[in-house]
Amino acid sequence: MIHISDNAKEQQLIPVFRLGFRPFFLAGTIFSVISALVWVALLTGKTTLPSQMSPSFWHAHEMLFGFTGAIILGFLLTAVQNWTGSSGLKGKKLALLFTIWLLSRLALFILPPSLFWITFLLEVSWMPLAAIALAKSVISAKQWKNLFFVPLLITMSTLNAISLLAVHSYQYITSQQAIWSMFFLVLFIIAVMGGRVIPFFTAKGTNAEKPVVILGLEYLCLAPLLLLAIIIWFPSLSAFSVPLTLLCGLAHLIRLLRWKPLTTLPVPLLWSLHLSYFLLALGLIFYPLGILLPGLDSTSMIHISAIGGIGGVILAMISRVSLGHTGRPLNPSKWMNIAFIATALSALSRGFLPYLLPDLPLMAYAISALFWCSAFVLFIIFYAKMLFSARLDKRPG
Repeated sequence: MIHISDNAKEQQLIPVFRLGFRPFFLAGTIFSVISALVWVALLTGKTTLPSQMSPSFWHAHEMLFGFTGAIILGFLLTAVQNWTGSSGLKGKKLALLFTIWLLSRLALFILPPSLFWITFLLEVSWMPLAAIALAKSVISAKQWKNLFFVPLLITMSTLNAISLLAVHSYQYITSQQAIWSMFFLVLFIIAVMGGRVIPFFTAKGTNAEKPVVILGLEYLCLAPLLLLAIIIWFPSLSAFSVPLTLLCGLAHLIRLLRWKPLTTLPVPLLWSLHLSYFLLALGLIFYPLGILLPGLDSTSMIHISAIGGIGGVILAMISRVSLGHTGRPLNPSKWMNIAFIATALSALSRGFLPYLLPDLPLMAYAISALFWCSAFVLFIIFYAKMLFSARLDKRPG
């Protein structure tokens, strides 16, 4: 586990703004719960969306850019301090970046179309600002291998801008292309980081040897995700998406099996990562099958990767990172076992319940949202206090 300690100067800062993981993990998870509840309310007609976008676009955009983007920033702004040995973004600068992210979430939901440009300027500023802070630390320390996260953040912000401008100009196909491109880019980030940390954590936590990396398999796991993020912009190449996605899903499944997931069953912070990675692979495998086979819906299938893969990996990682970076042992509450399982149930419910309840699709979506909210509410209950508090090993005696 990466160990980052607060120095004496940091003791003067409000704990929640001492490192990037604190505000972004907490607010991101709270936002994900609120967003899921609002999404169900929108689907059932219990509320309306007064903002400048359709409910379906708002849901997809906010879960990818708003929620997932916040968690990615929280992780990177924390990890960069360990990578470089220099102080990460904190204090007033971190508070400002967080405030812009928060205002962006509110603006996207409540501001009318006439105030679109206020929303747009807020929304396209927070990722580049984070990229600048990240680049300064990485370049000054000459940690070139981690510099690739900077263009990734810029690319994510560009996709964000394209999606918003497209919706504003009624170019709905373009907006969907941006959303799908962002989705595959997020999967790529998770695959890269998962390949770094999951086998390392597993070997360390089970006292086993880390499996030897097979470069060909790594390329099959990573390259198709980048290609899919690009192909979505070229309809003439769409036929390639089916074999690419299927090949990628199978490669990820083989990659996971080489990490020996069954050995992790006694350790919740390990099996939760393996379970989530399995769901990521499963969604990629079933997505093309949903295109090829009658009776299967590809959109439902890819939600297995979106909820179980992205959401599940996020929950497992932030549970681990939050414990380690607040000076606590890596022993989460037993209730977090329920949270990890609930995330998986949310993914499987969204993927398969629409077929079991063909006449009640909204109920299937609501059940999935209920599992999702249960998982992240448990995180909020057990982690909010520690994210608001100083490190245990750095509190004044």
